[in-house]
Amino acid sequence: SSGINAEYGYCGDKALDVIPRTMSLNEVELKQLVVYKVEKKKGLDHELRSLLDVEIFQAVVFFSPSGVEFTHDILEDRLSRDCVLVAFGKSTAAGISVYLGNKFVIKVCDHPTPLGVLNVLQNL
Repeated sequence: SSGINAEYGYCGDKALDVIPRTMSLNEVELKQLVVYKVEKKKGLDHELRSLLDVEIFQAVVFFSPSGVEFTHDILEDRLSRDCVLVAFGKSTAAGISVYLGNKFVIKVCDHPTPLGVLNVLQNL
């Protein structure tokens, strides 16, 4: 059977190769075109510190490893160890482990969908 060639997937500069690799294994060539850059928001540290000064978090949901990368230093110092870190998927859970080790309880969504997040949060 002939494969499909020259399909494009638009992604960020930190995209994983999971989808293109899966496509390739199924004879579909998916080239990734980087259309945005993942970078830390200006003023994030101040905004996060201010929020953590007045809020006590029961859980923090991460949707990407970048979110962990950009906030781990502040969260590590300011979150209660009772706070549960929720990972949208496996790569995000790996990011939590890299940046925060085993300092917090980590829950991973069974499915990386809004309902997956809801299920984790409802079962804390």
